[in-house]
Amino acid sequence: MAILAALFKGTAVATAIVFAIALLKALVISFGFLFAVVKFVIITAFLTLLVSIAISMLRDWSNKSTSKDA
Repeated sequence: MAILAALFKGTAVATAIVFAIALLKALVISFGFLFAVVKFVIITAFLTLLVSIAISMLRDWSNKSTSKDA
């Protein structure tokens, strides 16, 4: 009803501008959340890669040290 009243009062342009600004704010928030999720996934994958490299290095070092003793 408020939009119809705005149309009859001649403020349709102002209503459209306010609606567009509200829509843009919602889009910015949703894209910000999406980018935060993507950043989190990238950081998690990178940390997983680093941990797997460290574990493989420790296993290799452990295997070399036990084979020299035997």
